[in-house]
Amino acid sequence: MKMFFKKRSIKNSNISSVFFSSIIFLSLVLSFGYIPSRPEEGMFPLSEIKYLNLNEKGLKISVDEIYNPNGVSLVDALVRIGGCTGSFVSDEGLIITNHHCVFGIVSNASTVENNYLENGFLAETREKELPAKGLSCRITDSYEDVSVEVLEAANTEDDISKRTTAISSKIKEIVDREQKKDSTIIAEVSEMFVGEQYILFRYKTINDLRLVYVPPRNIGEFGGEADNWVWPRHNGDFSFVRAYVAPDGANAKYSKENIPYHPKKFLQVNPDGIAEGDFVFILGYPGRTYKHQPSQFLIMQEKYQLPYIQNTFAWLINLYEKRGENDPEFALGIADEIKGLANTEKNYRGKMQGLERLQLVKKKQDEEKQLQQFIDSDPQLKAKYGNILSDINDVYKGIFDSGRRSLVLAMLSRNVNYYRLAELFIDYKNEMLKPENERKTIYKENKRDDLYSTITNLYNNVMPDLEPQILNKILNDASNFDELKDIEPFKSFVIEKDKQGFINDLYEESFIKNSKEYFELLEDNDETLEDINDPFINLVKETVKLSDNERKKYQLSSGELNILLAKLNDVKKLWLKKLFVPDANSTLRLTYGYVRGYFPADATYYAPNTTITGMIQKGKEKGEYELNKKVKELYAKKDYGNFIDKKLNDLPVAFIYNLDTSGGNSGSPIMDAYGRLVGVNFDRAFEATINDYTWSEKYSRSIGVDIRFVLWVTQKVGGADFLLKEMGVNL
Repeated sequence: MKMFFKKRSIKNSNISSVFFSSIIFLSLVLSFGYIPSRPEEGMFPLSEIKYLNLNEKGLKISVDEIYNPNGVSLVDALVRIGGCTGSFVSDEGLIITNHHCVFGIVSNASTVENNYLENGFLAETREKELPAKGLSCRITDSYEDVSVEVLEAANTEDDISKRTTAISSKIKEIVDREQKKDSTIIAEVSEMFVGEQYILFRYKTINDLRLVYVPPRNIGEFGGEADNWVWPRHNGDFSFVRAYVAPDGANAKYSKENIPYHPKKFLQVNPDGIAEGDFVFILGYPGRTYKHQPSQFLIMQEKYQLPYIQNTFAWLINLYEKRGENDPEFALGIADEIKGLANTEKNYRGKMQGLERLQLVKKKQDEEKQLQQFIDSDPQLKAKYGNILSDINDVYKGIFDSGRRSLVLAMLSRNVNYYRLAELFIDYKNEMLKPENERKTIYKENKRDDLYSTITNLYNNVMPDLEPQILNKILNDASNFDELKDIEPFKSFVIEKDKQGFINDLYEESFIKNSKEYFELLEDNDETLEDINDPFINLVKETVKLSDNERKKYQLSSGELNILLAKLNDVKKLWLKKLFVPDANSTLRLTYGYVRGYFPADATYYAPNTTITGMIQKGKEKGEYELNKKVKELYAKKDYGNFIDKKLNDLPVAFIYNLDTSGGNSGSPIMDAYGRLVGVNFDRAFEATINDYTWSEKYSRSIGVDIRFVLWVTQKVGGADFLLKEMGVNL
């Protein structure tokens, strides 16, 4: 069964297609016995929430009030903001999301003299709201299944290695077609099940967002990296921004003439919050999950990707932090980069711990053995699926042979600007030998300004004292990997006695150090790559060859897996007698459950709420647990306003719940049984970082900031009573 999504518009619905979909699903319920009975793993597509019996689980409103294809519902209050989620909380375009979701925007708007990141920001009037440069939001407008169209294109290719390219080309064609039909939307085609289902999403975009209120860093990031991915938590990870549009309601870039956007729906705030055991649900845009991948995928993660990236990111964090110790301007400029690296580094440590603790690879392999027995027990199944697992294993043999090659090349391109500049130079020279219509998009004449802007930005962001060290680290690590040590340029690097000296010479002797000379050589059509004898270019020529080879191998393996994983999912549905929820892919989903504590270790229980008393007890004068002075003053006076929890006899700060969330759910609204806002999701517990691969009621807990702490900080610390009034909260 691959029709988890049906053609559906959030504005309009085809009644006959809805009826047909219901009949199809009913037949599957009867055939497979798919009857959800409790909070379970699953980030459910909107089209499926009617089958979850949410009212029996604790929901007090109609499911149509959550998602109604024929009218306005809660989903109309949701936005995808950057890589996070947000929600409208007033009819004047006010959006609440996480502090860490606007961290980079606030960092870029700050200076050493006027540090909004450290001190917070409040716009007392609309005129004082700061443009959130580089930030935009999307609202899901409609979606439909385009699987038939995509797969028809894929199935015309006899060469399996071209299957992935055919799918990509067809997706691009669909996106271009839809955006030409309606210039006001952004179109995306998302893969729901590998090789089976592709959904076209249409989004309305708002490009003028402005900062309204951002709490000080020692509230919004209290506990820093020490508490990241950890429960108990005591940080106020929230911020407010406002959406603006042109006077006629059209999407527009920043302009003083723009007016606040009036959403079709905004969330009602429940200032009474929640209690242990309460039903809650989240709507949001979770990032990638991998619950339907085979055991070999987990081996690849456990052996190669997770440890390599975790180690490299930890090293980079240490390098940047030391560099910024006595340089406040550098420290401010690199703060967002460090935060992103640290978030991934700790997440990957949690995943590695979870894989080992749960013995997840072995569990997956045992499951596959049972699946093979099921297949072998039926002659028809054996004829159709008998070799599926061994075929997948054969494909992964080639993937394991490549190991970390692509990861190393990506790490070089991401973290070493000279390397990226050399890549662009080589690629440009090669592409310019082709006819205009065959070149990559970035190298076409109408994209020349974009290319030059990219190059200029790379030069502006070069860290001349650090990049040689980074290049040395990456090359040195790679030279010791079995899958790279016999391949150039890593093979030659192994025998270099003075490796850092070799790297320094590359930087000193290359024309790349001079942007003027770089552009001159780039534009000189008479200067071919064969004419240029430059040490840095020569090194990157070797890695570009390797990259091309790895790309071809990826296209072949991806094309093969595209078919094999689709068949694997089909037979698993027959074996397990149930349907699957598609893995998350940054499209709008619902997850539900209850406010609930858990046992992270033997004889250890974590309650589901934290309070300001715990924050004060954890607090220090400086460092990651630095207490905000205003918070200390208010606590000393026990001035909790109207937001004290009578049962706790304290001001609540954060809480946990057994929902299935992932990256991208940051900023998602946590709603109570009546669809009212009671918190803002911002993290998972360390044990739940493994959620991307598997979910369990025992340890999968997500973390949100309590709406009562949000309101208290906004009113008492920020002095922004007007925002509470705008949200309809009585003071």
